[in-house]
Amino acid sequence: MKNTKTKIISKVLLFAAVIAAFTMQIHAQTLIVNESTTIENESTPNVINIESNENKKETNVVNIEPNEGAGISKEELVGGTWVLSGVESKSYNGINITKWQNNNNELKGNCSWKDVLEIIHTVESGFKWQDPPKSMQPGSYLNLEAVYTNLDYSTTASINTGIKMFYASTKSDVKTMGADAVEVLKLNKDNKQYANEVKKGFYYAPNFLFDETNKCQLVVDCYVGKDHYVTTYTYVYQQ
Repeated sequence: MKNTKTKIISKVLLFAAVIAAFTMQIHAQTLIVNESTTIENESTPNVINIESNENKKETNVVNIEPNEGAGISKEELVGGTWVLSGVESKSYNGINITKWQNNNNELKGNCSWKDVLEIIHTVESGFKWQDPPKSMQPGSYLNLEAVYTNLDYSTTASINTGIKMFYASTKSDVKTMGADAVEVLKLNKDNKQYANEVKKGFYYAPNFLFDETNKCQLVVDCYVGKDHYVTTYTYVYQQ
C-alpha cells in the first residue's frame, strides 16, 4: 500500500516538475520574443530618423543651388539713362577665308574658295546699319534699320550670310545671342534666298541691368559662313 502511494506521489512530483520546466521554457521564449520586438522597435525609428536627416540634407542642397546660380536680380530700372560710351569693331574668322572691308557702319565681306575640281565659289555680301542712339531711356520703344546687299553669290553650297543686332551683357559671347539678350533684328540669307533686303527692327531699350558692371552692349554681328565681323556699342547706365 505504501509502495503504491509512494509511486503516485513520485508521478505527481514528476508531472509537476515537467509542468514547471515547460512553463519556464515558454516564459523564456516569451522573453526572447519580447526582447527581439523591443530591438526592432528601437531600430526602426533610428532608420527613419537617418533617412529623414538625409532627406533634409537633400532639401537644403536644393534650396541653396538657386541662390548660388541666381546672379544679379533682374529688377526693373526706374529712371536713369543708358549713355553710349564707346564703339569697337573686330573680326572673328572661324575658317579665316573672308576678307572684310569696313567703312564706319558699312561693311563688305568677301568669301571665296576653290573646290577639288578647281571651281571657284564666291559669296560676297554688303552690310549697312543705322547709327544707334547715343542715349536712351530704359524701356523706351525704339527701332534700328539694317540693309543687306547681295554682291555675288556664285555657289550652290548653302552658306548662311546676314546680320544680327541685339543688346547683351558686356561679358557675353558677341557671336551668340543669349537667353537674356534683347533682340533688335535678324536678317539671314542662304543659297536659296539671297535677294537684297532692308529690315527694320523694333525693340524696347533694356530696362534691367545685365550684370554688376552697370553696362550693356549693342552687338552688330555681320557674318558670312563661320566668319564674323562684330561691332559693339557699349552703354553705361547712369542715374
